[in-house]
Amino acid sequence: MVFRLFTLFFLFTLPFICVSQENAKTNYRSPLGIPLVLAANFGELRPNHFHMGLDFKTNGVEGLPLYAIEEGYIARIKISPYGYGKAIYINHPNGITSVYAHCSSFKGKLDSIVKVVQEKEQNFEIELFFVPTDVPIKKGEIIALSGNTGGSTAPHLHFELRDTKTEEAMNPLVYGFEIQDHKSPTIKGLKVYALTDEGYQIPGKSQIVSVSKTNNEYHIAGDLLTIPSDYCSEHGGIGFALEVVDQFDAADNICGLYKSVLKSGNDTIFRQQIDKVAFDHSRYINSHKDYHEYTVNKRKFHKSFKTEHNPLAIYPTSDLGIIKINPRDKLSLSYSAQDVKKNKSSLNFNVLVSEGKMNTSKSNFPSWSYFYPDSTIQFKNDKIEFSAQVHTFYEPTKKNLSLVAPFSFGDPTQPIQYPVIVKLKLPVSKVELSKYYINVISSGGKSHALLSTINGDWIRAESGYLGTFNIRVDTIAPSISPLNFKTTEITKGKNRYSWKVNESQTELVDYDLFIDGKWYVLEYESKGDYVFFDKPKGIVGKHKVEIIVIDSCGNVRKWTSDLVF
Repeated sequence: MVFRLFTLFFLFTLPFICVSQENAKTNYRSPLGIPLVLAANFGELRPNHFHMGLDFKTNGVEGLPLYAIEEGYIARIKISPYGYGKAIYINHPNGITSVYAHCSSFKGKLDSIVKVVQEKEQNFEIELFFVPTDVPIKKGEIIALSGNTGGSTAPHLHFELRDTKTEEAMNPLVYGFEIQDHKSPTIKGLKVYALTDEGYQIPGKSQIVSVSKTNNEYHIAGDLLTIPSDYCSEHGGIGFALEVVDQFDAADNICGLYKSVLKSGNDTIFRQQIDKVAFDHSRYINSHKDYHEYTVNKRKFHKSFKTEHNPLAIYPTSDLGIIKINPRDKLSLSYSAQDVKKNKSSLNFNVLVSEGKMNTSKSNFPSWSYFYPDSTIQFKNDKIEFSAQVHTFYEPTKKNLSLVAPFSFGDPTQPIQYPVIVKLKLPVSKVELSKYYINVISSGGKSHALLSTINGDWIRAESGYLGTFNIRVDTIAPSISPLNFKTTEITKGKNRYSWKVNESQTELVDYDLFIDGKWYVLEYESKGDYVFFDKPKGIVGKHKVEIIVIDSCGNVRKWTSDLVF
């Protein structure tokens, strides 16, 4: 829920201007009071997004002080059981915003403001926006304590730098957050693809080659990669991807690639350098990485080519990286991978194309079998409607289209950039309309309940997955049961009370706790499907406690008991 505590201004009188990276390097203090050790770096490959900041270890504990890296003001606070959990956004005078995520709690004036708003709105999940004079912050001021809230899987600080105006995420390692690093990136594999002129992968025409390291040099067997003649095409060429990871001195965590260059002699074929990523482009990671290798084989291949629709700013040149080559041609290539500290690894290899015929097909993706990235799509009849906007697909994708039950749309193993819109005709039934929702079965048979809306006798949802769609009914309320106490015991001395909440079909959308009719903050921990309450000091003796939870289909469950605090 967005709560506008103060009037928002879009033009400030403060001199918020950008400074050079060199100036920024000398200004920021550490957000932690312990040595900085990385668990993850900027640009690391993640499901459906790049890692947009740095993950600092907190010695496996919560509650470490978090410090403002520079003077400025609190611009935004967001509290959610998902994503960044409890997060703080500070705008600085140099046009940079710093972000501190997964906090366990806030400090000072900020903590008081949050509690007042939560009680006013009777909601744990809030989002606040501030103007420069509301909550000014000094450099080095303690703003929060580290934690493990939201989508975090272990205690740590997720830290970001953003351009305040554009909100692009920027690589903090470029801006002077020094981490000891004397380790060069590790090159683990090489993959070659047959490509179209648009940079699309031609099905069935790719192969992986192992990369090994001897005497500090990377190489493939015989330094030679032989590829079939039909990888060559009159309407395309070949491209390469490299499996590369990196590490830092103080931890064994596997981190991501910063920079790479693919060359033929002195000619640069393709370059990548991850200095910044726009949030609305982050999902294009599904086009940058080899999606199949990442999801199926858990391997991190960075492509040294791109499709013509890939808008990521991590590529310094506009070249697609497609190499035109003919049967019997031989090509000498060199690949280098480099981190921010300029530790570098290289692989030199030769490519030989076998003798034979090249691929002369003008269309590897017939229109009756594939959806195209550069097309808008709509199919409908009196029972179903599917629609997708332009550039929803990264590559031509098999239709797998069925407009009769079971309804299906697209290849469920393939990712999409934008959600597809699904509309289904509601059945004639006595079931309350709010209990219906659309469900999709995606890759691997995974089931996803979609947030759905009713309009007349149709139900509508947006899906981030391709697959098989149907209408389901949820009339079962979530269940609630105590986790760390028994209702029959006197719990005097206990400061935290927790309850397990199970919602088997849809999602939990509201959760409230009342003591003697008065509302108190009840926090939801989505990772473990439980809610908890931290008891204020003033509550003692016997009190009536009531918890109310509601799922997205409006099913309500109440838990009531008299507890002795």
